Amino acid sequence: MGTRGPKPKPTHLKLVQGNAGRRPLPEGEPDPGGKPVKPKWLKGRGSALWDEVMQFAFWLSVADSYKLAAWCDRQAEFERDRRMWTAADRREHRSAGSELGLDPSSRSRMGTPRDDDKKKDDPAAKYF
Repeated sequence: MGTRGPKPKPTHLKLVQGNAGRRPLPEGEPDPGGKPVKPKWLKGRGSALWDEVMQFAFWLSVADSYKLAAWCDRQAEFERDRRMWTAADRREHRSAGSELGLDPSSRSRMGTPRDDDKKKDDPAAKYF
């Protein structure tokens, strides 16, 4: 059985959006930092998809590397032969894309500002 309730909002998003619950913010939260690193095993169309995604997905970090690689590999597989995919395969792939912020609704839930929207005095600017 999974964890109940909505997923907790990351601290950096609470800083950007405001801490509506007024609960103390966690300290010592891991900060993976850095851009995702493309694994050497990702080849062909999967590698090209990685390059395409990295052109716009500024919010991803090095901790997202393997999930992004898996998504790119599966997307390349989907483009080769869609008929082999079951409904469960499609749901799983769509879910992974949402977790990475690759669809409009997941990006709107993230609430992250674009680079040109950031203000110099923004305390959360160092997280993006």
